[in-house]
Amino acid sequence: MKQFVLGIVLVSTLFACQQKKYGAFIVSGKIENSPSNKILLEALPFGAQQPVVVDSTTLASNGNFELRGTATTEGLYLLAIENGPQVLFINDSKDIKVVMDAHHYKTYTTNGSAASTALHQFLEQYSTKFDPLADAYLQADSLQNTPHADSALSASVNLRKETLLKNFNGFLEQTIKESTSPALTYYVIGKAFKTMQPDAIKQLTDASVAKFKDNAGGLMRLQEIINGQMATDPKIALMNKPAPDFTLADTSGKMVSLSSLKGKYVLVDFWASWCSPCRQENPNVVAAYNQFKDKNFTVLGVSLDNDKAAWLKAIHQDHLTWAHVSDLKQWQSSVVDLYKITGIPFNVLVNPQGIIIGVELRGVALQNKLAEVLK
Repeated sequence: MKQFVLGIVLVSTLFACQQKKYGAFIVSGKIENSPSNKILLEALPFGAQQPVVVDSTTLASNGNFELRGTATTEGLYLLAIENGPQVLFINDSKDIKVVMDAHHYKTYTTNGSAASTALHQFLEQYSTKFDPLADAYLQADSLQNTPHADSALSASVNLRKETLLKNFNGFLEQTIKESTSPALTYYVIGKAFKTMQPDAIKQLTDASVAKFKDNAGGLMRLQEIINGQMATDPKIALMNKPAPDFTLADTSGKMVSLSSLKGKYVLVDFWASWCSPCRQENPNVVAAYNQFKDKNFTVLGVSLDNDKAAWLKAIHQDHLTWAHVSDLKQWQSSVVDLYKITGIPFNVLVNPQGIIIGVELRGVALQNKLAEVLK
């Protein structure tokens, strides 16, 4: 599971760019069983690595409190017990009520703030949905590293993982699309970097900029950050663009060009005999090839080997019966920069018109994509 490093602090700090005026607001309520009498109101401002204290107070004997803040934007705030638990809320109203039992702080309630209530609901659902997905990834990784693991069990676990991932990302996407709060939207987009593909995140961010066009300063800044960080990511740099052509020698020394396969769906599979993850992935590619080879689909193996004998031996051992090419220059191969390869296994799926329609498709994801386009 790839993760873009773009955490809550970065996302939540974007609010300083917005233009809407929010003014003064009050956060009040009651906290029971607090380990400290000191309560803090903290903002997560743009550019800061740590929350900034906006106000502080001492709990009354009955647990009541009142804190005041002033903001020019809608953003994320923390109601924090000194050296104790803290909860997130959004300043979308001038009078926000919070009731919390410090012993069970995750079940706090908010009133007067629709965005804070929606944020709390999202956090509760997030944990419920994310924990099974994390367990599925751990189980799949464990099986992948187990020699002679049962193939049927591995397939079942991978299918469950992909299903949970699809459902989880669907939940994030729905939350972002239905959100009426720019602050909540920023927060959920930040969470999406853990599991969503960069191109999907970019689309959601672009749509959110348009949605909150009258208050999109922070989202536009986030958009700039995403564009900058993703400029070198192959999923963005290559997706929906013409596949860069190359010509390399096959196993017999004959020169073969990718463009010579135009008119077919081609999985360009970058691998090497010395790459253990590649060899573990090869059975998935073999299964996909055998299932779809009669539907205008083929594979072109591109090796980053530097030992021809080892390359040929691996092709034979792994039953890779499609065309293979290599310049035997390992990481100095001309295809490395051409396809922005930073690690293998790596692949791109090219349609009959020579356009890349898939990047880094592995296991069930490869099967699903091929089933989608090769109906």
